[in-house]
Amino acid sequence: MTRVVIVGAGHNGLVAAIHLAAHGFDVTVLEHAPRPGGASTSVANTLPGFVHDHCAAIVPMTAASPAMRELELDGLEWVNPPVVLAHPFADGTAIALHRDVEKTARSLGPAGAGWSAAMDQMLPLATPFVEAVLGPLPPVRSPLRLAMALRRDGLEWARRLAGSVEALGLDLFEGDRRATAWLAASAQHSGLPPTAAASGAFGFLLQLVGHSHGWPFPRGGMQSLADALIRRARREGAAIRCDATVEKLLIRGGRVAGVQLAGGEQVASDAVVSTVSAGLLARMLPSGALSPRLQRRLRIWRYGTAPFKLDYALSGPVPWAAEAPRAAAVVHVGGELEEFARAADQARRGEVPDRPVLVVGQQSLHDPTRAPAGRHTLYVYGHVPASYDLADEEVADRLQAQLERFAPGFGSLVLARTSRSPAQTERENPSLVGGDLAGGSYELDQQLIFRPAPELSRYRSPLRGLYVAGASTHPGGAVHGMSGRGAARALIRDRRVRR
Repeated sequence: MTRVVIVGAGHNGLVAAIHLAAHGFDVTVLEHAPRPGGASTSVANTLPGFVHDHCAAIVPMTAASPAMRELELDGLEWVNPPVVLAHPFADGTAIALHRDVEKTARSLGPAGAGWSAAMDQMLPLATPFVEAVLGPLPPVRSPLRLAMALRRDGLEWARRLAGSVEALGLDLFEGDRRATAWLAASAQHSGLPPTAAASGAFGFLLQLVGHSHGWPFPRGGMQSLADALIRRARREGAAIRCDATVEKLLIRGGRVAGVQLAGGEQVASDAVVSTVSAGLLARMLPSGALSPRLQRRLRIWRYGTAPFKLDYALSGPVPWAAEAPRAAAVVHVGGELEEFARAADQARRGEVPDRPVLVVGQQSLHDPTRAPAGRHTLYVYGHVPASYDLADEEVADRLQAQLERFAPGFGSLVLARTSRSPAQTERENPSLVGGDLAGGSYELDQQLIFRPAPELSRYRSPLRGLYVAGASTHPGGAVHGMSGRGAARALIRDRRVRR
């Protein structure tokens, strides 16, 4: 029986374990933390009875991903609010993304005609579009379906999506900057500034999925999803060891022979699936394990800005000045397009933005299991540099001041507040280098076959027995499980060929 060690019990590691164990492999998942789940867990870190999602929270790509849907996980109940997100402005108005396209167009006002026209064309193609973005490289079938359906407009859409989200919005909405800010806010989930190439694809994809699948989250917290994956992996026969920090990979005879843990214990295996980010993998590999060029690529892998996270226990719902955010699952707090660009530029220069752009999750509005009766949780993060000169409490106050701009009186509802800096995020999970949850910057030279390198883009490595998955590999971060499934499938195919 082939013995496989999987490094990391995040969702990609667990997805890989499920596939491999189901195909008869002897699988052990090694996790450095005290419990499995990685970034898809929940914590009670404010007051008793309040459940907060630790990192991942609202997971549209889980709903859209074929790798997650095919598992048919048991014990999960999904919450999928009809108002996907809202984008308030300082004058008390807001634009909302509804599951319903017509309601969204009405919220956009005169710019709604451009969105309706785009959805008439692209919403029927949402599934092949998602599969083209998430699928293994090189993508063939889904892009072909898109090209045949779009015909002459295919080149125009390729141009739009390759550019910045600012350019895409100004194109779709004929210069309407507020509607463009609404679209650009979704691209902020990638950490890219609104002027960056390829940010248009990120923003548009998330909004499109909002119509086709919604932006759901598991009832009871993200821990429910992690627990479902853990149950399935163990049912298939995989073993999961926690408090087991892998320090280096063992190489013998030009192939992987296992791993060595902190403390010196060695775990032998015939293959290793690494789900850690590129920079950490570079530190685990002995010198000469890969070509000098490839090891250098991993070693100098660039990480982006990182979320500074706040969790709140509240005595009531957030008193947004605008109406639409009061019913939304997610609120993008940033205001005008120029404010988005300024915040992104400051963060990329190493400064904490004066007015950070915030992603706010209001899970307890739609899932009463998250808080005691009449109370609420609030999930908030803003992108900041990996390191900065300010005290963490000052950064937290700056984020809260931005909330107060759009929800006057918010502070009077706060029962408890906890914060997590990028440095703390990395201490808790060394794979999240610099606190970057995305596994590395999404700039164009770190996308597709360059994520993290052409030799690794299909989840195999030139080192026999080493396979790679996780956010530093295509298609990147988010809870979709595609790279975990891809690495498992590559290993399964290779063993069949050798037999």
